[in-house]
Amino acid sequence: MKVRIIGAGAMGMLMAGRLFQAGVCVELVTRTIGQANQIRTEGLKLSESELQSEGTGAILKVPALAMEELGRSSVKSSINVNPEAGTDDPDVIMLMVKQTSITDDLAFELSRQLTPSSRLVCFQNGIGHIDRLSRCISLAQIWIAITTDGAFKQTDHLVRHTGKGTTWLGPVLSNTSTMEMEAVHNLQNLLNHAGFSSMVSNNINSKVWNKLLINAVINPVTAILRVRNGALPRTPAVLPLMRSLLDEASLLADRLGIELAADLWEQILLVCERTADNHSSMLQDVMAGRTTEIEAITGGLIQAASGLDLQLPTHSVMYATVRSIEQQMEII
Repeated sequence: MKVRIIGAGAMGMLMAGRLFQAGVCVELVTRTIGQANQIRTEGLKLSESELQSEGTGAILKVPALAMEELGRSSVKSSINVNPEAGTDDPDVIMLMVKQTSITDDLAFELSRQLTPSSRLVCFQNGIGHIDRLSRCISLAQIWIAITTDGAFKQTDHLVRHTGKGTTWLGPVLSNTSTMEMEAVHNLQNLLNHAGFSSMVSNNINSKVWNKLLINAVINPVTAILRVRNGALPRTPAVLPLMRSLLDEASLLADRLGIELAADLWEQILLVCERTADNHSSMLQDVMAGRTTEIEAITGGLIQAASGLDLQLPTHSVMYATVRSIEQQMEII
């Protein structure tokens, strides 16, 4: 199986490094030529512990190229792409960019890279991106992945695995064939072989909403307070706020007929524990002065609720606060 990973952020680099270590034919597509060049010359450095310094950990010669270099044979022949792969066409494209990077132009570019037999696996937080991608790509070719693994990108070629979690896989369409589900299980086996804990779901939309609520409870709070995930359950005053966020979103899911895990509150606390040393992706964005995914996460919930004339007051405060932080960063 040949895997192409689009997006060399923390999770994209972690995935590429793990798959490469497992002997998978993988290539990592970066946004900039500078990052691709650095990975090509210095290797991708993968650290499995926060205690490891920048000079330690595995140094992996992961094939890397920038998006604009795709299709250039002269570039690909020089970056250790496995000649046994035969074709440049990937069997699986893992889309590991943030929701804010999914544009109509990117959707069109992805449609050009897909063959009828290849599949696009979307790792995004939040909701709404599948609708945008489906304007150019058949829903039958789109799978969704939900992961609670944590990763932190220290430099353009150094990534640290900060928390072990679970990755759920499943096709967007629920009425898929046995052959399609076998293909999903093949990818699951590949991820397990690479050291991830992955499972297949026949109702991935429910998993999407479970992860959405986990993100909506943890990420904005960590971004506003500027604390690591593990600080939340250890701060008594924060727990009622988190509980209110979960209760409001759970009511919305119930009104939409979406099934949530009965132990979702316990799952949220467990994610905080397992990724205690991790900065949430939203906090990482705030610290780096980037636009966050608040629109796709909390904004997605607020938009869904507005269609039902349902108010989410606590989420609205979180949304307004994070958007204010973003606007202050733009002014600075």
